[in-house]
Amino acid sequence: MRTNKYIWYGTHQLFHGLTLTFSESAAGVFAAHSYKFDGTTSTFIVECDAETWRRANLAGMSDEETRAYLAEIFDKDLGGHALLSNNSKWINFLLVKNQYWSHQNVVLLGDALHTAHFSIGSGTKLALEDAIALYRCFAQGLDVSAAVQEFERVRKPVIDEYQQAAYESLIWFENAKDYMHLEPLPFAYSLMTRSKRIDYDNLKRRDPKFIAAYDKSKV
Repeated sequence: MRTNKYIWYGTHQLFHGLTLTFSESAAGVFAAHSYKFDGTTSTFIVECDAETWRRANLAGMSDEETRAYLAEIFDKDLGGHALLSNNSKWINFLLVKNQYWSHQNVVLLGDALHTAHFSIGSGTKLALEDAIALYRCFAQGLDVSAAVQEFERVRKPVIDEYQQAAYESLIWFENAKDYMHLEPLPFAYSLMTRSKRIDYDNLKRRDPKFIAAYDKSKV
């Protein structure tokens, strides 16, 4: 169980790609993870550290009060739209790893087998890939025991890599307040390289203009 608190909302404000927003308040730093859900709504996840959560007295607020408080924190980003609740509750991220992936003819998949912090946005992708990989193992004509062993052999390196990247990202968000003093370009660079899957050279290939501006900002 990790230390940060987060809550899952929706909004009619449309975000057309994964958008990460940070807002400093009297209580502390709040981060929002937002992305378009369908043609009329977006997902809007708010995360903060435990101290910020306590200082804001969020434990003592009703659902309506919490939504109003956070809507004010992210007023500019929400464009005046309200936050939509679906029995939304503050929870802590649960980091799941399993030593054993199966028992007899029962196999774990997705979040039951492994969790990856939502800041890298791969939970559903990994679950679907698990199911596809397991199907392919059985499609080889293997018996149950051999198929589940092959499934673990194929998927474990992939899952380990994603979980390590997600863990690095999780740690960055748990310490987001330590980066808020940075100017916009160094802050963006730190954010984009947080998982260690993307580094300076990779960013330079993807977006040379950004790296040129980042380098110039350090002079």
